[in-house]
Amino acid sequence: MTAHILLIEDDLELARLVEDFLRHEGFQVTQCGNALTAKKLLLAQAFDLMVCDVMLPGSNGFDLVRQIRQQFKGPILFMTAQTSVAAQLEGLQLGAQDYLLKPLDPRILLAKIRIFLSEQHSAASSGDMLQQGNLLIDQKAGSVSVAGEDINLTGAELQLLICLVSNYPVVVSRERLFREQLGREYDGADRTFDGRASRLRRKLQAVDPHWNIRNIWGKGYCISYHNNEAEPA
Repeated sequence: MTAHILLIEDDLELARLVEDFLRHEGFQVTQCGNALTAKKLLLAQAFDLMVCDVMLPGSNGFDLVRQIRQQFKGPILFMTAQTSVAAQLEGLQLGAQDYLLKPLDPRILLAKIRIFLSEQHSAASSGDMLQQGNLLIDQKAGSVSVAGEDINLTGAELQLLICLVSNYPVVVSRERLFREQLGREYDGADRTFDGRASRLRRKLQAVDPHWNIRNIWGKGYCISYHNNEAEPA
C-alpha cells in the first residue's frame, strides 16, 4: 500500500508543487490549508506521515499538533518560514521529527519523508504496540482501536489482525495461518480463515470503511487501506 501523506499548507501554489512532486515519487497525498480541516481528515482517514506549516489561518500548526498528537502517532514534519530558534525548539519539543525551513529543495523533503517512514515502520512493528495509519493494536492489553474508537474482537480475530498488520503489506498465506494459529496443515478446502477475515473486515469497516481485509485468491490474506478500494469478491 502506498504511504499516505497529509500536507497542511495554505500557500496554494507551494502546496500544489509539493503535492505534485510527492505524487510523482509514488506517494498518496491529501492536502488542506487549515487546522480545522486537518483535524477532520485525521479522524476520517489513515495517514502515515504529516507535513505541516506553522503559520496557518485560524489555529497555527503548533496548536494543531498539540491537539492531535495523542490521536496521530505517525511522523510529523514542520515545513515553515518561521526561522527563529525559539520556534524550531517549540516544534521539536511538541514531538515533531523535524523542522524544515522554507524555501526547501523538495528532494530534501523527500529524503526526510523516506527516512522517517522507514523508522516509523520499524518502530510500529516492535514491542507491544502495533500501528498502521489510524489502526492501533496494544498486544499486551489485547485491545484494538481505529481512529480512536475501540473495537471488540474475539481472540481469534485479534490474532489474525496482529499477523496481518505485522506483515503489512505482504500477503500472508493460508498455509502459514493454519500452521501458526490452528496448529495443523491447510487441507485446501477449510474456510475457517475466510470467516474470520470476513468478520474482522466488517468490524473495521464499521468504524472506517476504507480498511479492508483482502482475500487474495490462491495466495492468502492482507490488510489494506484505500479510499477507492473495491470490496473483494
